[in-house]
Amino acid sequence: MTSIKHRIPEGEAINDSMEITMEQYSEIMKKQLGKEYEKFSDNIIKRIKPGKNFKILEIGPGPGWAGISLLKKRPDLVLEGLEASSDMIRVAGKNADREGVSARCSYKNGVVEDMRTLNSSVYDLVISRDSMHHWTDPEKAFSEIKRVLKPEGKLYIHDSRRDMNLFGKLIVNISSRFIPNNMGKYWKSSIAASYTPKEIEELLNRIKYDKWSVSSDFMDLQITKI
Repeated sequence: MTSIKHRIPEGEAINDSMEITMEQYSEIMKKQLGKEYEKFSDNIIKRIKPGKNFKILEIGPGPGWAGISLLKKRPDLVLEGLEASSDMIRVAGKNADREGVSARCSYKNGVVEDMRTLNSSVYDLVISRDSMHHWTDPEKAFSEIKRVLKPEGKLYIHDSRRDMNLFGKLIVNISSRFIPNNMGKYWKSSIAASYTPKEIEELLNRIKYDKWSVSSDFMDLQITKI
């Protein structure tokens, strides 16, 4: 049996650097993961089934592509993004405007572990794609998410799994060689910072969120409340 490596935490926010601007990061992510953003939004529509005029909170939107994809497919939805990086907020706003959805979305600075600026029980749906590995305290994060969700609210969180199998690791090792600006290296560090399905299941059991469920495939995990 293969042992699972200990989690190596990753920094909370990604900002402009001498190596790459967030505009460059955004374009690379769109080119490399465009189909994955489409898959993410399709999964929300098909599996979570957002109601008409749902108010959505997106945790860690980064350059915004995942939420923007969802808004383009569902013109009735509105979205607020909570993002730790001011540089990402700048880029997400530009992308939303360029894609014609800026009237239905906004982005503000903050972290999921402390959302005191957001009122309780206001969101119909909370979503997050590949930001959970940045969370410093997932128990606090889940508590805050539960607080801002309406009692009947829905949830869809997606991230990598640290315990991916050999086939998943092979895909990462090969694909990462073709991603520019050292972003393949950062992909690997994100995986090393991610959680396993078992770790998330144990956490949810400990805090008694029994209506939240965990599912996974060979590379990723999802947390849902339908």
